[in-house]
Amino acid sequence: MIVEQSVVPRAGDEPCADRLISGAHVVGVADGATKKPWDTGPDGAALAEAVAGHLAGLPARCSAREAAGSATALVRGLLPEPGAGSAVTFCVLHRPRREIWRVGEGRVLLDATPVPPRPSGERVVAEARALVLRAHLADGVPEAALLADDPGRAAVRELLRALVGLRNRPDPHLGYGAIDGRDVPAGFVEVLPVPEGVREVVITTDGYPEPAPTLAEAERLLAERLARDPLMIEDPPETKGLRPAANSFDDRAYLRVRL
Repeated sequence: MIVEQSVVPRAGDEPCADRLISGAHVVGVADGATKKPWDTGPDGAALAEAVAGHLAGLPARCSAREAAGSATALVRGLLPEPGAGSAVTFCVLHRPRREIWRVGEGRVLLDATPVPPRPSGERVVAEARALVLRAHLADGVPEAALLADDPGRAAVRELLRALVGLRNRPDPHLGYGAIDGRDVPAGFVEVLPVPEGVREVVITTDGYPEPAPTLAEAERLLAERLARDPLMIEDPPETKGLRPAANSFDDRAYLRVRL
């Protein structure tokens, strides 16, 4: 049973790239990638919409690999060239199998116990951005000026491009999985069995740096972080901060399920 669910765009002037997935057998979230200058074809929001609808219709006998493969085939048909455009990640609970399937950086709690995603190169990019911003702060640049025109984000543009180059590449340290029209390596399709006795599962997109057992607590933790660190350079750092007129640094989706 779904206890709580929410999707919130980071700002009202652009499409939300996060989606909830609610099907007969599969529930969870999809997270479309933030649009990059070099992307071609549909943006992350469009891909998330397509993949969320597809995953919601998966049958009871489907496996994680089959889910990733069929979602990949769907996105391949939407992009001008596999891997050449945007991408989408997902994290879902398959109820009949009592398994969580994760491709990307979805957040998971099993009865309030976090199950962190596998590491990827995104942390390297976020730390590089934080380094640049900390240097500007040390030079006396006002925080508000850095929020209005983020020199850290500009400085890591080539790193972001390099990170995209490692998408669905089997690099054990910096590679990561996403649905971008290319086959997702098996190691990037996580299958997390839900142990017997677990009563509740929380799945969120990475718009919540700290997932929490309730939506109210997740929102409270996010609000406290944004008030304390709008540049999002504390631990864990992020690849973008709180823009003027935005309500958060990223879109966010939250789902809480009682088993």
